[in-house]
Amino acid sequence: MPSSRFNSAIALCGALALTAAAPASALNILLCNDDGITAANLRALKTKLSSAGHSVAVAAPIDNQSGRGGYIAFLTPVSALTGKERGAVALGLSAGAPGVGVDAGDADVSYVNGTPVAACLYGVDVLAKKKWNGAPDLVISGPNEGNNTGAINASSGTFNNLIYMINRGLPAMAVSDAATAQVNWSGALPASHRAYEVAGIVVKLVDTLIANKAKAGGLLMPDGVGLNVNVPDFGAGAGAALPYRFTRIGKASSYVPAFYEKLSDSPLAVASGVNFPVPGISLATGGTTLPSGVVLPKDTAATSEDNVIAAKTAVAISPVEGVPQARRAFEDAMKIKLNGIAQ
Repeated sequence: MPSSRFNSAIALCGALALTAAAPASALNILLCNDDGITAANLRALKTKLSSAGHSVAVAAPIDNQSGRGGYIAFLTPVSALTGKERGAVALGLSAGAPGVGVDAGDADVSYVNGTPVAACLYGVDVLAKKKWNGAPDLVISGPNEGNNTGAINASSGTFNNLIYMINRGLPAMAVSDAATAQVNWSGALPASHRAYEVAGIVVKLVDTLIANKAKAGGLLMPDGVGLNVNVPDFGAGAGAALPYRFTRIGKASSYVPAFYEKLSDSPLAVASGVNFPVPGISLATGGTTLPSGVVLPKDTAATSEDNVIAAKTAVAISPVEGVPQARRAFEDAMKIKLNGIAQ
């Protein structure tokens, strides 16, 4: 990591002391996700942020797009809805409805019939200009239905939204929650619902960033640095008491992709009803020995975000950078290895 970026990450850590935060100043906040516009986590966060005085807009996929990573369908027109998408079913949108549209029940919620990154880019390049006449002050991707930690992050739409936004020069964070159930939003959702507790955890984080802007050179976040935030499992009513802990992404993950010659050899595939002797990708945990004899890497570092989440003791906060530039020491090592052919 170049020294300037390293110093920026340190500055971010110092700014996030997470002591009692001062009253928040209003921000223009764009929310996106990969679970779709009707996910309860997303809409509960919109409600909480709006109640805190922020101006909030949503740009998210109409359908659940989990696991699509940073996929973008270049130069492919956005197609009309089939009516079977998660959001279309929940909102009563029929086949043939526009591929880009607005929730009739909330003019600040827009959908895109596309990937998570496509929807988030729509929010930044089109929606934000219309609503705020400029870029958002902060982009939040999530909260996702399920944690995104370690090795699986490369496959996560929630996480890749974060990377794209950092590379756009925007303050951004990705948030993922341990609860994996797909819960659709309803205005009748009780205030005690987990979605609101998770939203409260995020609002506290946002308020702290605002309160500490002066300590971070007047910036909400250092340029080129964002946050991957993971909320652990917790009992009802215990969310507000969870401490926040700085972590490193590491390689530890509850979900490590692996290719199986026979999906019927994968315990997860069998448990999911895919008990077929056909090739395909499934998920396993670090340390698993595959039928081929390959052993999946295991990360036991106490600072790795997935290990903190597994302990269920704190909200994991990993500062991340956008462009994956190697540290100077590694650059120098590669120059030695490639001496004679690269300058």
